[in-house]
Amino acid sequence: MSARIVIAGGGTGGHVTPALALGESLRERGAELVFVGAERGIEKRLVPDAGFELVLLDARPVIGRGLVERVVALAALARATLQARKLLRARKIALVISVGGYASVPAALAAALTRTPLALVNTDAVPGAANRLMARVATRIFAGFPGTVDSLPGSSAERAVVTGVPLRRALRDKFMGALSAARVDASRPPHLFVFGGSLGARQINELMLALAKPLAEAGVEIFHQTGEADRERVAAAYQAAGTRAEAVVFERDMPRRYAWADLVVCRAGAISVAELALAGRAALLIPLGHVGGGEQFANARELERSGAAQVLESRGLTPEAFSKALFALLADRERLAEMSARAATAAKPDATEAIAEACLALAGGRP
Repeated sequence: MSARIVIAGGGTGGHVTPALALGESLRERGAELVFVGAERGIEKRLVPDAGFELVLLDARPVIGRGLVERVVALAALARATLQARKLLRARKIALVISVGGYASVPAALAAALTRTPLALVNTDAVPGAANRLMARVATRIFAGFPGTVDSLPGSSAERAVVTGVPLRRALRDKFMGALSAARVDASRPPHLFVFGGSLGARQINELMLALAKPLAEAGVEIFHQTGEADRERVAAAYQAAGTRAEAVVFERDMPRRYAWADLVVCRAGAISVAELALAGRAALLIPLGHVGGGEQFANARELERSGAAQVLESRGLTPEAFSKALFALLADRERLAEMSARAATAAKPDATEAIAEACLALAGGRP
């Protein structure tokens, strides 16, 4: 009989993307999968689009809410946990995999109540509240970064392993194809790839616009994913400054764009950091310091420690400080090449398969 597994979590792309990567790998290995998410999360669209069954529960965020909202959210959590427990028993689920986020909590709690094995997948360097809550009762913990394990209550070397961040196979295959011949080329103008996530980042967009003229004078070629709100304004400013730039709302072929770039300017979500390593690209990172427990900043520092990135604090960052750091990197092609090489050494392209194999063993899906 094939292993029956629940993958729980969502709310944001940073949680749904690893969940889908694991789901695809486990499905290839014959597992029967049910995704459990929140009615308010983007998993409501992305999971069915990938061909998976999705059960939605009324999970709500508790952290950072007012007293009334917390009471309502906790009541909803209690109901959702009972529903998740009923699901685990009815489907005879052998393993629950939690990828974090508030959407993961009901199924993770239900696993603890029913003594179903629980695996935690923590992609950020700083664990989120949901995974910190469940770490003590988890059967196995898979961490994206070495420093994560020490931050999880009750974790140990026997239960926790550093695997890297799971990425979808189609994306990894594209990276391998696009980057096989990509190198920093000092004979042409520098190529700069800028993005702030799927919705863009107003701060990064503003910083780039402040430098539109000097970047034009330096001959830098720019590809800028701006998000929908800023695209027309950014494109017009580049055109007025004579900058060699293309501004898009959203870039679907990220591997090809990484391959084109000599330097990447972006935030520091776990998926972005994992992609930078897989792409082997130098980065100037501007992490969002106020998100969650500072996980973006911790992610960025992990890449900086490997010599693959330079980190600028987003709070109080001026165009002058950004300009100094950016132009220093663009002018030093040897440093960019060295940073790219160091980024590649930090890549863990087999993370998805390693986690999937271990989870299948936990679920009793193989000898």
